[in-house]
Amino acid sequence: MAKTVLIVDDDPAILRAVEAFLKMKGLKVITCLDPGDAFKIAESKNPDLVISDVAMPGIDGFTLLRGLKDNKNTQNIPLILLTATDRIADVEKGFASGAQAYVLKPIDWDRAWAKIQPFVA
Repeated sequence: MAKTVLIVDDDPAILRAVEAFLKMKGLKVITCLDPGDAFKIAESKNPDLVISDVAMPGIDGFTLLRGLKDNKNTQNIPLILLTATDRIADVEKGFASGAQAYVLKPIDWDRAWAKIQPFVA
């Protein structure tokens, strides 16, 4: 059975690109443009992995991560942050909040897969 990945990003182009890449790798993909909806989706669908943008209006990726980690039904779902910034303070904040990895934009697909694959193998 294919593993399921929930992608959360407010940019439809990024969402479609990541979705297409993961489907090409044989994964089941759920997409979400609104991080507020991601909490409900993660709880109801129980994905094997969440990949979330950091910079989103309203609820950012750090807030989403903390919310998922604070919920007993979603706390064990691994989360990878997708971001255009590699500032040390942001990376440290993400890891301190429970992120398992970072994927930088623009996306290097080989590097991204190396970070994603261990969670969906």
